Formats: sequence, structure tokens, C-alpha cells
Amino acid sequence: MEEDLQGLLNYAYFYLKFRPRTKKEVRDYLYKKIKNRHWSRDDADKVLKRLEEQDFIDDKKFVEWFVEQRNILKPKSEFAIRAELYKYGVEKDVAENYFQEKPLAEDELAEKALRSRWGRFKLLTKEKRFPKALSFLLRRGFSFAVAKIVIEKLER
Repeated sequence: MEEDLQGLLNYAYFYLKFRPRTKKEVRDYLYKKIKNRHWSRDDADKVLKRLEEQDFIDDKKFVEWFVEQRNILKPKSEFAIRAELYKYGVEKDVAENYFQEKPLAEDELAEKALRSRWGRFKLLTKEKRFPKALSFLLRRGFSFAVAKIVIEKLER
């Protein structure tokens, strides 16, 4: 790679330092960086290709990392996670393949998500508790059927 592109490559390394990124995220970042500088989009594309060769950018690995992090920190349904992945620029077939190979246990995730709030909901009357818990799970992308089952389970 030409010496001239080393500065742009350093920008990319810095951006990748904090967490894994999708190809789209890095491309957008580099395109933003080149606006007021002497590099072109072709230079940014060369840097992207180099990062892919060095295995710094891999959307499949990003999906694995993202789903794992999401399930640990802020459990959401498969539907909601897919939407987030598409927002990050992951291609539809990459996400589809991941979820076909490793389907999520929606009821377990819903229960994990609700347990984090159950202490607050327990203080409410039963008439207020159900709608609050339900809307919480629906906002996380879980279906009504899954939410109802999980709420009933925690009520016992």
C-alpha cells in the first residue's frame, strides 16, 4: 500500500480500536474523513479492502459479537436485533444465515429482560403490572404470546 494512504489507514485503525465495526460503518467513517483532505473515495475503498484482508472488518464476526453483546447487556427479540443489524449496514443474507444457524430462545431472552425490571413491577397492583410489563417486552421486540407467557411465569 502506498505511503500516502497510511494516514487514512491509521484513521481506520483508530476507529476500529473501540469495538468491532461493519464494513458500512467503516466506509461511512472513512468517506467522512476524506471530505476535507487530499484522499479520494478510491483511496478509502483501497483501505477498506486492506482492512478486510487483514481481518479487521468481517460482517459475520460483527453479527456474532453484536448478538452476544445484545443478549448479555440488553436482551431483545430476534426481530429487534435484526432491525439493529440492518441499521448498522449488515446485509440481509448475512443476518439471515446467522439466525438460521443459531436461533435465539425468545422466551429465555424475554424472561431475562423482564427480570431486570421485575423488582419495580412487583410493587404495582396486578392490574397495572401486566400492561407495564407487557409494553416493556413489546418495546424490546417480543411478540404478545411470548410476553404473556413470561409475565405469567414471573407472576407465579
